[in-house]
Amino acid sequence: MEEYRSHAYSVSSSKYHFVWCLKYRHPVLDIVEDDVRELFAATADHFGHEILALEVADDHVHLFVQTDPKHSPADVARQFKSYSGKYLLERYPEIREAYFWSGGFWKVGYYVGTTGAVSEEVVERYIEETEH
Repeated sequence: MEEYRSHAYSVSSSKYHFVWCLKYRHPVLDIVEDDVRELFAATADHFGHEILALEVADDHVHLFVQTDPKHSPADVARQFKSYSGKYLLERYPEIREAYFWSGGFWKVGYYVGTTGAVSEEVVERYIEETEH
């Protein structure tokens, strides 16, 4: 895991912790866990993300990912959720018919938190105490 990513005119460290749930919270991820892991890896490769950690529970996932700052957290969530959800509903019609009758695999919302090498207090102190 690289701490920083170098770009043409910038250096960044954009890491996000996501959590999202299955629609209706049906506990079926244990059935499709291998597919979820493969789909998330393919999505990360396609968009240039790096999966730092992934935990697949029965009804939700935790994803810790590093990405370029050109990708907003909303973009990253959409990229992972849309492709995997569409694929899983097509691949497992029996799960779709039994649990996801109104369409959609993942709930619309999600949690996202950022991480960094510096605490909020350090940033605030730097801004307040540095002469500009």
